[in-house]
Amino acid sequence: MRIGLFGGTFDPVHYGHLRLAEEARETAQLERVLFIPARVSPFRTAESRSAPEHRLEMLRLATQDNPAFEVSDIEIQRGGVSYTADTVLAIRSLYPNAELFLILGADSLRGFPYWYAPEVIARECTLLVGTRPEYDLEEALANLPEPFRARVQPVPMTPLGISATEIRARVRTGRSIRYLTPPNVIEYIIRHRLYLEP
Repeated sequence: MRIGLFGGTFDPVHYGHLRLAEEARETAQLERVLFIPARVSPFRTAESRSAPEHRLEMLRLATQDNPAFEVSDIEIQRGGVSYTADTVLAIRSLYPNAELFLILGADSLRGFPYWYAPEVIARECTLLVGTRPEYDLEEALANLPEPFRARVQPVPMTPLGISATEIRARVRTGRSIRYLTPPNVIEYIIRHRLYLEP
């Protein structure tokens, strides 16, 4: 089985996330994509974020119509700061014979060597990196150590330019977020009064 792992805060999940996951699924012929919301991202420990159960439920709503997409609460259940290497090893123990792929945005590749235990991730996973027309993948690859470079598979992405930060700011200032995230996610945000406070 070919399984893609897609981690992040997903606060909220939006069409940029969903499109990257779909393009990664198609490029690497993945049978399943696991969306894995972080309990606490190691890159965003100081930020306030929505409660894990809200982010998990928005992901479930956003992915429910794609049979290849699944949501995992493995990092939320584990608690503490969510390190990708720990998650990859936990997924590996569940699927010992699967071929694992880690889905990354292009921006994440530059910092990948500085993640916690990147060698563990690169050993277990092919890195599916979403690339945009203006992104210089060759330059990013040139700055990666060879063992990591060899594990990268580019995923040409539809450039959508949507950010969760922008969505939260729009909600806070009363502007529309229609067509940035699925309608059922918008309904959930409104019903639970998310993102009204800075």
